[in-house]
Amino acid sequence: MALVDASTDRRIIAGWPETGIQITLAGDVSAGDPLMYSTGWKLSTNTSGAEAVLIAGETGASGATISAYAIALIELTHTLTNVPTMGELIAVADTGIYAPDAANTQDIGHIVEIDSDSLHSRALVWPGQVAYDTAGV
Repeated sequence: MALVDASTDRRIIAGWPETGIQITLAGDVSAGDPLMYSTGWKLSTNTSGAEAVLIAGETGASGATISAYAIALIELTHTLTNVPTMGELIAVADTGIYAPDAANTQDIGHIVEIDSDSLHSRALVWPGQVAYDTAGV
């Protein structure tokens, strides 16, 4: 099966740099969201020319200062019918959630662990990977 990110209750397991990078938001975000810079830091939406650059370390509203990471291990939630495959390549979807790799999407990470309950998985997410995605935007 392929991952369908429920985009609820994402959790940062670890991030680099450990202290995070302090950024001011130009839009509302949730912890674990991919972020792009386009007239400010906001949710990445697979926009051509505005690739994901950071991962939100915490939830925040527009104007708030939060920690963000260049690389993160995040926990994703999904349903039993949408359990990802170990090692699956994931990308940023048009809506800003994580989705299976597809043509013209920003490849951003891989599934590296799936819980025994099959409702949670962990992904190693590195937005810098987008620049090396030959099938990407």
